[in-house]
Parts: sequence; C-alpha cells; structure tokens
Amino acid sequence: MRKFLWTFAALAAGCAAPPPAPLPPAAPAAPPAAAAHESWAVTSSRLEVRVYRDGPMARLGHNHLITSTALAGRLELREPRTRSGLSLSLPLDSLVVDDPAAREAAGPDFAAPVPDADRAGTLKNLLGPKVLDAGRQPVLRLSADGLEGGPEEYLARLRISLRGEERVVAVPVTVRFDDGLAVVHARAVLRHADLGLVPFTVAMGALSVRDGIAIDCRLEARRGT
Repeated sequence: MRKFLWTFAALAAGCAAPPPAPLPPAAPAAPPAAAAHESWAVTSSRLEVRVYRDGPMARLGHNHLITSTALAGRLELREPRTRSGLSLSLPLDSLVVDDPAAREAAGPDFAAPVPDADRAGTLKNLLGPKVLDAGRQPVLRLSADGLEGGPEEYLARLRISLRGEERVVAVPVTVRFDDGLAVVHARAVLRHADLGLVPFTVAMGALSVRDGIAIDCRLEARRGT
C-alpha cells in the first residue's frame, strides 16, 4: 500500500501544471495632458523700435533707436494654443531714445553718434501731444485673445491702446518653451496710421520720419509667477 501511495504521489507531481508565466511589465503612464489654461507672468522684456529719417534734407537728421525693458504683463496659454492670449502694458516714460550702447549694437544705420541735446529733444517730441501724447495716456496697453497658426509661429491680432484710442494690427509672433520659460518674439514693420500717428516733420516736410516703423520685441515669462 505504501509503495502505491509513493507511486501515486510521483505521478501527481509529474502531471502538476507549470508555474504561471510572469506578468508583462506595466505600460508606462501617459504624460499628463496640458493644462486647459495656464497664466504666465512676464519676467523680462526687450522692446526695440527703429525710426528712419526721410525727406530731401534727411542727411541733416538721424535714424533713431527707441528702447525699453519695462514691458510687463501676463500670457494666458490655453489648449489648443490658438486660444491663447496676452495682456501687456508699457509705461511711456520708460522709453529711452538713442542709448549709445544700443545704437552701437544696432548696426551701420545707427553708427552716427547722437548728441545728448538731440536725444533729449527727440524724447520730448516723442512723448509730446503730436506723437505719443503721454500726458493724455501715459501707459501703452496691448492685448490679444486668440492666435492663428502654430505650433510655434503664429499671427496675433493685437489690440493697441494709445493716445486714448484703440487699433488692431496683425503681428507675426513665435512662441517657444525653453527650460521652464515661455519665450515670445514679435517682429513687424508698422505704418504710422496703424498706430493712429502722423509722421513727424519739420521744414514743411523737408526733414521727416519715414512711414515704416520697425518693431522688435522679445518677452520671457514663467508659469504662475
């Protein structure tokens, strides 16, 4: 009887099912979906405006370089990105006319030095009632609600509030992300009429400002700051 039990046990062991195969590794978790709406604060900015002399007596004037690092506000990044927008402000008293270092970096069109008295006079005219009229509205405001294009290059329709008036202009912008920064770069040539301005002239137009204002703006923003 004992011999039979041992024989049965041996047969049972030989017929036992093999151990189950190991389970396959779990699939990696999908990356989280982008937030439907993220607000990013502008942490640094650089605005550069190039204004060129014109007219029969242009040689008596200067090309002017106007700069500021005071553009501030927020980017509102949404999904899809074409629903994104921005809201920015620029105190007009932050504008600097013909900073020598900036002119040196701007190339041959701005190589000629500008005397301090001319710089002061140009700034006074720029902020005065015939041009930006900073006494009436001291802060330029920009906003956009929606973009066209993508994924990095867009067309933004900017609403510009200046001189107590609003106008909308289309400006190409790029939006890139780099090490936690949103970097926005806009570059355009605008006519004076786009901004509600009239080109400044002297001597009955013998010396004037060319009707093409080159604008270059770069912003960096961080999420939620």
